Amino acid sequence: MKIYLIRHGETAWNRESRIQGREDVPLDGEGLNQARALAEAFRHAPLTAVLTSPLRRARKTAELIASAAGTEVFVEPDLTERDFGSVSGHVVDIFNPEKYTTDLEPLDDVAARVLAVLRRYANELPGDFAAVSHGGAINACLRALTSGALGSGKTRLINAGVCVLEADPGALRLLTHNLPATALRFPEPGK
Repeated sequence: MKIYLIRHGETAWNRESRIQGREDVPLDGEGLNQARALAEAFRHAPLTAVLTSPLRRARKTAELIASAAGTEVFVEPDLTERDFGSVSGHVVDIFNPEKYTTDLEPLDDVAARVLAVLRRYANELPGDFAAVSHGGAINACLRALTSGALGSGKTRLINAGVCVLEADPGALRLLTHNLPATALRFPEPGK
């Protein structure tokens, strides 16, 4: 089974390098275009569901993908962005927010809650699914899945980028990360 872990499309705050955290910032025009490109890329994907963070930027991205793929959207609060505490809304070094404050959600906690959702759905769903989340949350997962080789402090994720995971009984394994919509290929059914 494959899991497509997707970062939402761009927002105005992304362009400004402003930490969004749990602020409910919507997609901007470019973010909508990115989400539409993802939807088109997933049109023929054999998805059984699309999970999403409750924040608008992720939900809109997920809704477009699910509509194109002909599947349902499930809102999962544990897919929300890392709580960046008092640096949310500020322009700081996203790769090292710890040097500005200590009231951040711990990376291990972020990874644990997101990966728990992915594992639960991998055990419950009959096939591949997508999950739309956020840069900080996805980077925490990459860090956990690669023992720190990728992820927080090391990997700059693109907006609307896709990480592909493989779910085996009891384990998640990263196959690739940071794919743009143009790199995704799903054959049309019957071809």
